[in-house]
Amino acid sequence: MSTGRHSTELSRLPVNDVEFDGYITLNGQLCLDKKRQVIFGRPFDKGTASKLMSIFKSKEIPLALVEAERIYINFVNDTVCKAQKSISTPIPDISAYNDGNIYQATAFLKRDEEAKFQGYLPEGCKFARWCDDGVDIISTEGGKVEGIKYFCDLYEIERNEIMAFGDAENDIDMLKYAYIGVAMGNAQDSVKKISDYVTSDIDKNGIKNAIQLYNILPDPK
Repeated sequence: MSTGRHSTELSRLPVNDVEFDGYITLNGQLCLDKKRQVIFGRPFDKGTASKLMSIFKSKEIPLALVEAERIYINFVNDTVCKAQKSISTPIPDISAYNDGNIYQATAFLKRDEEAKFQGYLPEGCKFARWCDDGVDIISTEGGKVEGIKYFCDLYEIERNEIMAFGDAENDIDMLKYAYIGVAMGNAQDSVKKISDYVTSDIDKNGIKNAIQLYNILPDPK
């Protein structure tokens, strides 16, 4: 599994019952083995973490900080509620930083606010937007592709053996890197545009239909 979500969020989703061989979480910033134990991590350096903390404390925008074991936010507004509802995920607890390693931050701001916030973004960071109201902040050296490369090296998987599925902007690099990049039918238009194939919606067996089409899973018909 390759996701922008935190491991604690997976337990609240139907996919929690599926046993994966590995998990690329937080847009590649934190990789877990099949038992969901950390095997690779790329936290922000102290300088970057300090600058993110300044933004966090200023409370100019809602900002969530993500550590290996928890997610917390500086304050909550309607934008936060809307974004979290769109991915069926609870709102993070309002809490304070306690000097832990930060692997990712999430800014809750609309697209037309992104340019203004770009000026506050620490050097060495980039955006990975996942909806109109939420954008993840990760290391410029990170991303889902880096997590995929880690697992490919670990399991001796070649690039031409990779098939990836995605629906949001933070999946675009991953879909471009994969030998076959599949956009879900419910994906954003920008994701569909760069994909090799657009399958049906996630709620209409989109993944199953695609892997049957590519003869990875036999079609019972």
